Amino acid sequence: MKKNASKILLLIAGLMICGSVSAQVAETKTYKDGSVYTGQFNGRGKKEGQGRMVWSNGNQYEGQWKKDMPNGEGTFTYANGIVYQGQWVNNVAKGHGIITMPNGASIDGEWTEMGTGTGVMTWADGTRYVGSFKDGAPHGQGEKIWPNGDRYEGNFSMGHLSGEGTCKYHDGASYTGGWSNDMYNGQGRYIGADGTVSEGTFRAGKLQK
Repeated sequence: MKKNASKILLLIAGLMICGSVSAQVAETKTYKDGSVYTGQFNGRGKKEGQGRMVWSNGNQYEGQWKKDMPNGEGTFTYANGIVYQGQWVNNVAKGHGIITMPNGASIDGEWTEMGTGTGVMTWADGTRYVGSFKDGAPHGQGEKIWPNGDRYEGNFSMGHLSGEGTCKYHDGASYTGGWSNDMYNGQGRYIGADGTVSEGTFRAGKLQK
């Protein structure tokens, strides 16, 4: 039994030694354009495992790599101050992730690519949007709520109230109908706080006579 135990211990020790030899070691590689990668590589010299890449244009990514590309969890910091922290698939920000902008706004969402998908956007002043996004802007169906209590539910186009939607104002007034670039546009119905109704065709926020 003692001899068998000794053999087992030697075998385990040998495996540990082999494991330590084959473990990935962080290395630093500088590319022709001045970009620098510090992290792990696979046996074929491709970036794989944990690593940090700083590009010559100021962009940088730190996180998991596979197939020489960001894959898994990681944080990409753009030179303009925008930060994406979340999941990556073959160099595409895909899956759950949080986008933080220099102006203090942030979007927590599920992405088909960065900024396109569905999520919740919160501005520094407390304004909140829940719905669809395209390229980091509210686009499609969604709901936006302002700090003063105003609430809009309907269609958005690249961040603007455009299409069909309803806005309920904090003073009790409301408007339902067409919108374009954040203004009443098309057929609509406005009900004032005093109950007065204005219905018809609107252009640039004004009822046409």
